[in-house]
Amino acid sequence: MDLEIKNDKERFKCRVNGVLINDDKMLALQMFNNGFFCCPGGHIELGEDSKTAIIRELKEETGLDVHVEKLLCIIENFYFGWKQDNCHEISFYYLLKANDLKDKSENFKLIEYDMGRELQMDFRWFKLDEIGDVEFKPLQLKNKLKNHNFNFEHFITRQ
Repeated sequence: MDLEIKNDKERFKCRVNGVLINDDKMLALQMFNNGFFCCPGGHIELGEDSKTAIIRELKEETGLDVHVEKLLCIIENFYFGWKQDNCHEISFYYLLKANDLKDKSENFKLIEYDMGRELQMDFRWFKLDEIGDVEFKPLQLKNKLKNHNFNFEHFITRQ
């Protein structure tokens, strides 16, 4: 079960995201042709720690075995009017390394079946020096990566 708490008007979500870097390129994901890229990841399951969750999520979404190098940042978002609710979301962004990229060292597409939904996922590798030209979210992480800033930070945003 995903770690999400909600009532009639508010919800709280806790997520993990992986910043997988290989040869100065980062793996990014676009879903449903939504117009932007982000890091692969997902919800933390109840009783699961965030490091275990990101390793599981990357395996589920890409088939890759990864290990955590370090925690890059925590982004705490407050969305107002998100799906008619107010949402407080905490996301852990981990710097990852693949144990073996297998056949995933080039761009690839996959379909994941998640809770009865078919998710079309377009994975692309972007050079860190070019990430500033990519429509990528969240903006705080995009700015960290284009500046090669791998120091830990905690961001709080209200949207």
